[in-house]
Amino acid sequence: MQLKDTPPTSPCSNETMDYNELFEDEVEEVIDGEAASSNNYIEANDASDEDIGIGLEGSENSEGNNPVRDDSASVFSHHKGSVFCCHLQPKAGRLAVTGAEDDMAYVWETHSGEVVLQCKGHKDSVTCVRFNYDGSYVATGDMSGVIQVWKIANKLQVWETCIGDLTWLRWHHGANVLLAGTESGEVYVWRIPGGECKVLPGHGDKADCGLMLPDGKRMAIGYADGSLKIFDTKTATVLHHVPQGQAHTGTITDMDCHPDNNLLISSSVDGHAVVLKTQTGKDSPYKSVADSSQVPDLSTAYGNKPH
Repeated sequence: MQLKDTPPTSPCSNETMDYNELFEDEVEEVIDGEAASSNNYIEANDASDEDIGIGLEGSENSEGNNPVRDDSASVFSHHKGSVFCCHLQPKAGRLAVTGAEDDMAYVWETHSGEVVLQCKGHKDSVTCVRFNYDGSYVATGDMSGVIQVWKIANKLQVWETCIGDLTWLRWHHGANVLLAGTESGEVYVWRIPGGECKVLPGHGDKADCGLMLPDGKRMAIGYADGSLKIFDTKTATVLHHVPQGQAHTGTITDMDCHPDNNLLISSSVDGHAVVLKTQTGKDSPYKSVADSSQVPDLSTAYGNKPH
């Protein structure tokens, strides 16, 4: 199936944008114990060839010579087009979700390849799929901006919206809060399944990646122009802004944060990986791909840009 034209980037959702509410009860939720369900799945390491219904003899290659050995535990072949995204259910990994060019997302069992849920209703290629922190919900998003959330226990869709051209989709690491970036630069934050929404404003450049910091209350957003912002998710305001050229000159492609919340690393098409301090009070050295110098501090003046 050919990719279809995507609609304008203006959101088509009618949710009320409430900037005065943090979803604080969700964000401060403490996650204890094992959240994975106790369904009777076969663990991957315990599955025999008979359990998963495959052998190792494989099949002949295209030239009809020696057979090609197939050591895969299972193969999922329901998609009718390129598969663009995938994610394993947290903890046990008993389920997987995949999205593809055929405008479909499937949730399926990793030990057997059996379909558990067909996520129907998408209008374009499904490019983002993600389980929430405990695997009880799965979110799917397509290139037209349609986002759906499904509850695994009853296999029902519990929420849907449309935001225009979608660039990425993530969950909060300890709460049922869904995050999405857009071509126009805005980042949406929803509480699921209620759908209460906030918008972290952009500045006209695509929001290419996003990261919820370990404290669960701040987000780092990387943009196509090489700029980076850290937001307070309670007020939807910018705490720190690294302008284009201060750390990166090209699109920021990925980010990660140390568990102590103090160091953030970002990578870019400009050929640099840069470590930034997310708050004041520490004077740590850092290295980029190209050189080493003082760590740019996000709340004070910046050091030299890597060359």
